[in-house]
Amino acid sequence: MATTKSFLILIFMILATTSSTFASLEEMVTVLSVDGGGIKGIIPGVILEFLEGELQEMDNNTDARLADYFDVIGGTSTGGLVTAMITTPNENNRPFAAANEIVPFYFEHGPHIFNSSGQPTPGPTYNGTYLLQVLQENFGETRLNETLTEVVISSFDIKTNKPVIFTKSSLTNSPQLNAKMYDISYSTAAAPTYFAPHYFVTNTSSGDQYEFNLVDGGVATVGDPALLSVSIATKHAEDQDPAFASIRSLNFKKMLLLSLGTGTTSDFDKTYTAEEAAKWGPLQWMVAIQPMTDAASAYMTDYYLSTVFQALDSQKNYLRVQENALTGTTTEMDDASVANMELLVQVGENLLKKPVSDDNPDETYEKVLIGFATMLSDRKKLRANKASY
Repeated sequence: MATTKSFLILIFMILATTSSTFASLEEMVTVLSVDGGGIKGIIPGVILEFLEGELQEMDNNTDARLADYFDVIGGTSTGGLVTAMITTPNENNRPFAAANEIVPFYFEHGPHIFNSSGQPTPGPTYNGTYLLQVLQENFGETRLNETLTEVVISSFDIKTNKPVIFTKSSLTNSPQLNAKMYDISYSTAAAPTYFAPHYFVTNTSSGDQYEFNLVDGGVATVGDPALLSVSIATKHAEDQDPAFASIRSLNFKKMLLLSLGTGTTSDFDKTYTAEEAAKWGPLQWMVAIQPMTDAASAYMTDYYLSTVFQALDSQKNYLRVQENALTGTTTEMDDASVANMELLVQVGENLLKKPVSDDNPDETYEKVLIGFATMLSDRKKLRANKASY
C-alpha cells in the first residue's frame, strides 16, 4: 500500500513538473534579430532558411513561416530588409518571402543594387533608384501597421539628429511612424557613402505632414539590433500586453532570443598595429574607424546580453550566431559578384557545422538551432491549444 502511495505521489510530481514546464514554455517571449552588413545578409539568410525548414518539418507544414513563431523580429540595414521580407504580408496575408527566398533575392538583385557604373561623383557610390524600385514593386503600399508580427527596424534622421525606430507598438502615440514598408526598408539600408539619404513624408494624427530624412540605422550604433529588439519586447510588457506579461519584471528566463550576425574579422586581432596607426592622417582614420565601430558595437551588444542571460541562469535561451573569421572579398559589404555571393553562402553553411563554443565541440550551431526550433514549435502549439478553448 505504501509502495502504491509513493508511486502515485511520484507520478503526480512528474505531471506537475511537466505541466509547469509546458506553462513556462507557453509564456516564453520569442525575439529574432538580424544584423546589418550589406550583401553579407546572405549569411543570416542561410541560417534562417535552415531554421524555417526545421520548423516546417516539425509542424508538418510547408507554409510555416518565421513570423508565425517570433513575437518580435528586429533588423538594421540589410537585416532590416530581411525583417521586412519575412513580416510584410502578400495578397494572401502571408509573409512576402519564405526564408528560402532570401538568398535568391540577394543573388537576383544584389549585382544591380551594388552597381556603380554611370554614377556621377561627387555623391554616393551607388544609385539607390534600383533598390527603391524593387522594394516598391514587392511591398507595394503596405504600411508598418500591417506587418504580421511586431517589427523593430532602425534608422537615423540626419535633420533631427535622432534615431528613428519603426515599431508597430509605437503607432498609438506616434502615428507618423506608420510609413510604407518600402520607405522604411530603403531608409534602414541607406548607408552613408553607399546610398543617398531617403526623404519621405507621412501624416500626423492631426493630418499634418511629417518629414523624414533618414539614413542607415547603423549610424545610431545599432548594427546589431538584438538589445534594441529586447527593449521593445520589454516595453510591450510595461504596456500591459498580455502576450509579454511573463517578462514584465525583466525575467529573461521567459525570453528566447536568437541574434544573427553578418560576419566579422574579429578573430584576426592584429588587423592594425599601434605603430601603423600612429602614422595615419584624418583620411586613413575615416576609412578604418567605421568598421571598428561596427564590430565594437556588435561585440558589446553580445557582451551585455550574454552577461544578463548567464546571470539569470538562462544562457541557453540566448544564441548569437556569428562568423568571426571572414577573409578576402567576404569582408566587403558591397561585393555582389556571383563568386563572392557563393562564398558567403558557403560561409553560412559552414557556420551551421561549427561549434558554438570551444568548450563543447559537439554542440554545433545546427544542433542548437534545432533545439530552438523545437521550443518555438512546442510553444506555438501550446498557445494554439489554449486559444481553442
